[in-house]
Amino acid sequence: METVSSTGLIAVIAALFTLLILQPIARKLRLVDLPDHRKSHKGAIPLIGGLSAFAGLLVAWLISMPFTSGFGIYLLCALMLVILGAIDDARDVPAKFRLWAQVVLGALLSYGSGVYLTTFGNLLGFGVIDLFWLGPVVTIAAVIGATNAYNMIDGIDGLAGSLSLVTLGGLAVLFAMADGFVPELALSVSIMMALLPFMGANLLIPPFRRKIFMGDAGSMFIGFSVVWLLVNGAQAGEYAFRPVTALWVCAIPLMDMVAIMIRRARKGQSVMRPDRDHLHHIFLRAGLSDRQALAVITMLAILFALAGIVGEILVIPEWFMFASFMFLFAGYNWAIQHAWRAVVLFRENQEVVDQE
Repeated sequence: METVSSTGLIAVIAALFTLLILQPIARKLRLVDLPDHRKSHKGAIPLIGGLSAFAGLLVAWLISMPFTSGFGIYLLCALMLVILGAIDDARDVPAKFRLWAQVVLGALLSYGSGVYLTTFGNLLGFGVIDLFWLGPVVTIAAVIGATNAYNMIDGIDGLAGSLSLVTLGGLAVLFAMADGFVPELALSVSIMMALLPFMGANLLIPPFRRKIFMGDAGSMFIGFSVVWLLVNGAQAGEYAFRPVTALWVCAIPLMDMVAIMIRRARKGQSVMRPDRDHLHHIFLRAGLSDRQALAVITMLAILFALAGIVGEILVIPEWFMFASFMFLFAGYNWAIQHAWRAVVLFRENQEVVDQE
């Protein structure tokens, strides 16, 4: 635990130092977010939160942690993804190029490290579902899904960072309860600590006075890291948690992405087409402030993660945990599809309360 603590401390110091260096030169590097028809912020906001978080992790790992067991390949792939994300933040990389880059990096991670998902566990109650040669393919798909899930959820101040902290915190608890997962625990804690300077600046928590955003570099880095940790923790044999538990610790980003994609596909739109129909947009249209929406969504994410951890501790059957998750997702998806009705009813009830 001393190694974990020292690595986390180095990560937060290095991240803060990097943030202070990048903030005054972000405009020169074109790493700024300008307001448009989908963005309501004022002025050019530096897109350096993800860069500072990755720099903090990288420095901490170089100083105190090993590059064995695939962690060297993970850091190399993460570095390449962060560079791609930074270029995208500065110059808007075509979506197809980003997608194929994620495929290549996912393949490099899986085949280069030899670490990939080997089983789905006993999801259906009829026995363990082994993946065999499909393991790397499923892992690549997970990389694509997670990198885009955390990218798509990044819509209001603090949301991507808060949901990342919830997921990483849940994973840290699971790794801490298991034996032999010190590097994975250190990685979870280090990324959490490296995100703290960004969260302070993003939410303008004193002493931070100048806002920054995470950027695509950060959201893709988080999603990529989450997949790496999930795969390491849920492998067959000596595992830290069962595969089904992974669904619960990253429930909100995952459900929001899939529900939105289903909605777009039904409309005949591209599933990657940006819109304003995510969960946080719905809360905002219902009349909640940014901070209120952030608090509600973060609490939901914490409850989901706690449910997964409790299910792991109590060894609740995997098929039951999976069925429960799918039931909740069905309700979530239905709510997203009919959100406009709920918004209208909420506003009507709010007007009645105000009149009284």
